[in-house]
Amino acid sequence: AVVSTQSTGALIESIKNKEGVEMMVASLDPLPDGSIDGRDMDSQFPEAKLEVVIQTILRVGCKSISHLSVSLNRFRDLLIKVMPNQDAKVCCLRITFLFFETNHQLMCIMIEKFLNFQLIEPSCIVSWIFSPDMLPHFNRLYLWQMLESTICYCIKRCDRIKVELEKSKAKLKEKKDQESVAVDPDIAEKRKALVQAAEEEVGHYVKLLEDAELSQKEVFLIVVQRFIMILTDHIVRSEQESRYTQTLWFRCTRDRLRQTLVKHRREVKRYMVTLQTLLFTPEVEPKILECFSQFKGYIA
Repeated sequence: AVVSTQSTGALIESIKNKEGVEMMVASLDPLPDGSIDGRDMDSQFPEAKLEVVIQTILRVGCKSISHLSVSLNRFRDLLIKVMPNQDAKVCCLRITFLFFETNHQLMCIMIEKFLNFQLIEPSCIVSWIFSPDMLPHFNRLYLWQMLESTICYCIKRCDRIKVELEKSKAKLKEKKDQESVAVDPDIAEKRKALVQAAEEEVGHYVKLLEDAELSQKEVFLIVVQRFIMILTDHIVRSEQESRYTQTLWFRCTRDRLRQTLVKHRREVKRYMVTLQTLLFTPEVEPKILECFSQFKGYIA
């Protein structure tokens, strides 16, 4: 605890002196390499150091929501440095949740901030929501708000990129039309360069859209997979212990899966073959398969 306090003070002093990211990270060297609670964490950045960084940044910006935004933006490079992989990002979410444990609405806002500042990928947030740590909160409204925010972020990002792609395609067509009517050689050369620039812009948005759609598909598949896993685990444990299977918890969780499929049916329809081939296989419990069968009937 003494080492942690000293390292926090060193980090705050480094922030006050407006030192670079490397110097801020170096101020944490006295902290031990390892997790703070004995977890095995496959991360290039130990959890003890990550906790100091996250809590310091949150305390700097905890006055208001706008202060939080400024703090995340100011220390974005530092956060990227200390969260090199998915394990570290899930750990960041766990630390942030504990920091705001008495204000879950702020945690919902933090999820949106992490997404908008591109600090944590949607798939990491989904993995954290369905992690064992969050089981006690699993049917709380704020958890579903976080999940919905994450899904909506993916959808809106794809829609936004599609709009920009269509604009860039229209711009390219306009430049090509202008190039075709050029008479003067100098003007023709300039218009050719403009066409090349417009083509590069189209290619840029095509790549962005491909990445965004792949991320969106990954999120939906992870969400459905985790729902199936957690429902299946409940059924197996209930049958082993001779307990009633269709408890209130089970029905609420299954209905959340059904709601997610129906609410985002436009996107889910694109993944039906993958869902049926990889996730909703004949080996899945009939009570869970029934949910998918009802959804197929709904969109038919």
